[in-house]
Amino acid sequence: MRVRRRWFSGVLAAAAILCAAALLPLPLYLVAPGAAIDLSSAVIVGSTAPPRDRFFLTDVRLIRASPLRLALVLFPGVTLAKADTVVPNGESGRHFEDSMHAAMLASQSIAAVVGERAAGLAVPLPVARVEVEAIDGASTARGLLAAGDIIASIDRHAVREDLDVRTAVAAKPAGTPLRVAFERAGIARVATLRTVLLGGRARLGVILAQRYGPVRLAVPVRYAVGDVGGSSGGLMMALRIYDGLHASARAGWRSFAGTGTIALDGRVGPIEGTRQKLLAAKRAGARIFFVPRANFADIAGERDLRVVPVDTFGQARRVLDGERATSARAGNESTPTAVGGLMPTHHHDHHLHDDDHRAL
Repeated sequence: MRVRRRWFSGVLAAAAILCAAALLPLPLYLVAPGAAIDLSSAVIVGSTAPPRDRFFLTDVRLIRASPLRLALVLFPGVTLAKADTVVPNGESGRHFEDSMHAAMLASQSIAAVVGERAAGLAVPLPVARVEVEAIDGASTARGLLAAGDIIASIDRHAVREDLDVRTAVAAKPAGTPLRVAFERAGIARVATLRTVLLGGRARLGVILAQRYGPVRLAVPVRYAVGDVGGSSGGLMMALRIYDGLHASARAGWRSFAGTGTIALDGRVGPIEGTRQKLLAAKRAGARIFFVPRANFADIAGERDLRVVPVDTFGQARRVLDGERATSARAGNESTPTAVGGLMPTHHHDHHLHDDDHRAL
């Protein structure tokens, strides 16, 4: 009897150890298609009526990998990413979430400025600056830059927004020296930093925060996009706001989705998780998908919907206006339907870091 009890206890202990091991977090994340948030109702533009056109902000769902969860890679659109390419090395999970929330708030403000100015409203440009928030453990900036430093220029190219930083570093191989001018406590300084290989790309490994002065809109804008973080929804939010104020073309029932950061001058910046966001858009029934030109190669072979690569908000706006004019001529009054019977839902998972802050 004692032998049986010992054997049974041993089996239970082994099973408990195996279960714990199966759930043990790995230094990996599962990157899966996330939600397609309908901005037609999630963004309220003054007292304007909700548009008949639909605008979807697409995002990516992140799941911390474990041995048991690795089987999820068999599902469509699910891939694996190293943890330090999602949460920068040396940054706590809480700090990362806070920075993603701040990036979304900044993106909402700038999307409103861009959208309202495109609609012809007199909206002044706010003061913008790029501030160092943290430094990756692998960066050559350690000991040279510090949290709170304001980046003034890179290789003598002025920096006002994080997209300026991304542009200055783009296409530079690992080990490239860059002259970085910055300000610390009101004193101008200069440092030479070298790019390092992080997440498969050459970067400086500096985590940035985009700061803006007061934003003064002509028409108030309210957001209800849930817990989505980062700044990759900027383009679609700006298009939704422009659409709400551009009352001359309410032909309706067109379905747009997309992704891309937005700068004050209308430039559209690159993002991460292009394929996953495209799949979310298809599930929502979108017919047109806007993507930063820098990410177009990721989905260039797509045939189920129209993929439109853009460099600027103006390019996306012209496509939007052209589609609405076509819809108006056709007298299209049909109700939009979803592909595969799947409509977008909100969720409360983590979202992919879009390199909004580790832009260097």
